[in-house]
Amino acid sequence: MTATADFMPQGVQAQTISAMTTDTVEPARIADGGRMIVRGAQRLIGVSLLIAALGVWIAPGATWDADIMLFKLILSVVGVIAGMGLISASGTPRAPEVHIDTIRREVRLVRRLRGSEPLVLQSCAFADLAHAEQDGSNVSLWDKGGIFLAEVSLTDRTALSSLVAGLQDEGKLA
Repeated sequence: MTATADFMPQGVQAQTISAMTTDTVEPARIADGGRMIVRGAQRLIGVSLLIAALGVWIAPGATWDADIMLFKLILSVVGVIAGMGLISASGTPRAPEVHIDTIRREVRLVRRLRGSEPLVLQSCAFADLAHAEQDGSNVSLWDKGGIFLAEVSLTDRTALSSLVAGLQDEGKLA
């Protein structure tokens, strides 16, 4: 969780947020399980390719001719590379970060990708929130569609009071 006004360069932020519309924004937490099935299938295929690459060498009745050995070597190297690639690509993506901008009065869900600019998954102004709840230092936020947006736990009293004041000014927190 980051509570700051300048978390990205201004050009990137404006370009990313202006490119998004409310029709194309999906909630950050999709519970349909489709991605989990695809990742499971990738892992299964990757492990199968690794086992097949090993099985090429221990198959009974194989001849030890030079041209067949070269074919086996190429086949096993390609199988190992493809299998390892599928296994490493099937990892769970990083959870999005919650950026709360109390100056612009905005909540953003941002996913940091390796080697590229941060990707804004969802952006919601305080005024556009459906409602917010506070329980001690925890604040839960729902977007205008009533979909759970984020839950933040702030240990810094100044940041918590600034967030609560901004939400109360917009009428989202009692």
